[in-house]
Amino acid sequence: MKKKIIIGVTGNLASGKTAVADMFKELGAVKIDADEIAHELLSKDEGIKKEVLNAFGEEILSDGEIDRRKLAEIVFCNKEKLTRLCSIMHPAIIQVIKEEAEKSRGEIIVLDAPLLLEAGLADYVDVVVVVTAGYRTQMDRAIARGIEEEEAKNIINNQMPVDEKIRFADHVIDNDFDLGTTKEGVKELWQKVKVQKVKVREKKN
Repeated sequence: MKKKIIIGVTGNLASGKTAVADMFKELGAVKIDADEIAHELLSKDEGIKKEVLNAFGEEILSDGEIDRRKLAEIVFCNKEKLTRLCSIMHPAIIQVIKEEAEKSRGEIIVLDAPLLLEAGLADYVDVVVVVTAGYRTQMDRAIARGIEEEEAKNIINNQMPVDEKIRFADHVIDNDFDLGTTKEGVKELWQKVKVQKVKVREKKN
């Protein structure tokens, strides 16, 4: 391949976006995980930690460290607080994503990013993939992960509606069925990406 292709995978709570990103990884893509980057920044970047603590207070601490679960419980019940957190985190996350993509030797990179569109990364990636699942499926999966039903509802209600995300999508993968069906959809797209038979976006940066 002549150039790196970056596939951006996004979707709302428990839609299966990480499973889809992992499928691309199994096929040979280099995976960049935005959530892992966020976790690293909250754990190790003193400047970020200070900003987050100043914004949300010491009640988000457990044993002196920022407790992501406590932080999530606060921000996903309040859009203004979620926006505030994103304004702190997104610039740093985006910087790390771009650095990792630049140094990667992979020809195809898959970016697993729940807030891909909200962070303005649609213009950075070449292909936007939105993973969808029915509301009941999302709720069942979230509860199976140990998320309380009310919390899951709050998270979904405060995310960009999936119909709106689909408007930005180059490809939609329906993950409401069995994983075998999802894998077939991923493989089909993978083959198109490999031979560059997908329309790639005109990047602004």
